[in-house]
Order: sequence, then structure tokens, then C-alpha cells
Amino acid sequence: MDTTTASVNPPRDAVEIDLRNLLAPEPLLRTLGMARQLQAGASLTVLTPRWPHPLLAALTELGLHHRGQLLADGSARICIERPAHTFGTG
Repeated sequence: MDTTTASVNPPRDAVEIDLRNLLAPEPLLRTLGMARQLQAGASLTVLTPRWPHPLLAALTELGLHHRGQLLADGSARICIERPAHTFGTG
């Protein structure tokens, strides 16, 4: 099964999407494409071949929350979430 086509709005205990076998910039592009589709309160977890500095910066710019874990083999597990609520200032 090609896990890169998995749902972008998985349940909280969802399967991780493994992008470690892809060459740059595919993990970045695929993750951003899926992250942009997240609905409020939804999350996505991806495995990337290395620590994704550009991806994390882009996720922050999109207003998405993220946390990451560097794995023993040098790859990374990145959990991405679109906040359930956005509070306005006015």
C-alpha cells in the first residue's frame, strides 16, 4: 500500500506516513500538500529522511503546530496539527 495517499485527517492515533525513501524535495512537497488540507483540529504525522528545517519553517508560516523527534537513524518523526480554534484580536 502506498502510504503517501493516506487520509490527511486521520484520527489522533493514526498511522504515520513514511516519506523516508523519497529524495529531496519530495518529502517537503508532499508534507506541505497534505498539511495544507488539514481541517481544524486534525493532525498528520510524517517520517522524513532527516531533520526538516525548511519544512518546520513553512509549517509555522502556515499557522500549523508541529513537534518533532529526531530518531536514532538520523530520520525524524514530525507531528503536524491544525489548531481547532483560531482566536481573533478584534
